[in-house]
Amino acid sequence: MKITGYKLRETIRMWELRRKMAGDNFDKSLHSFEGEIKESPQEVVDNFQHADEAVANLQTAQAMYNLSVKVNVLGEDMTLCEAVKRVGGAGRVEKLWRTAATDKKDRYGYDRELVRNADEVRARRTITLQEAGEMAAEAAKWAGALRAEIAVANSEEVEVEGLNPGLFK
Repeated sequence: MKITGYKLRETIRMWELRRKMAGDNFDKSLHSFEGEIKESPQEVVDNFQHADEAVANLQTAQAMYNLSVKVNVLGEDMTLCEAVKRVGGAGRVEKLWRTAATDKKDRYGYDRELVRNADEVRARRTITLQEAGEMAAEAAKWAGALRAEIAVANSEEVEVEGLNPGLFK
């Protein structure tokens, strides 16, 4: 079956929601008043298991999709899978440099951790604000390029074996 990464992601979300709703209904199915019509606990568990199996099948297909799609991020070739795994770290590195590029003081306007009170020796920056700003810009460029390539790659239609078309209804 031909599929895009976006379609897989949204279908996984739909089945995760169905699984959560079935799980949330289990306790309610254990008791009922006379004349009250409810799903039996067995029916609720069947719905939960069906949704859980669908999520597992779709996530396996997503992994196959992510391994089959190739991206090029600023000259570096990798699979979509690797790009997805690296984008979180790229964002964290960008934030580290962005924070380093500011002259942050505590809420009272002091930089207490940079001063040793015994003899008032001040710590010096190991990197200038400008250098940190340049590093932040480079990190932002890399993180943005990863995000852009992931977005483009997820729109690519790929043949994925073993997908049940019924899961997409």
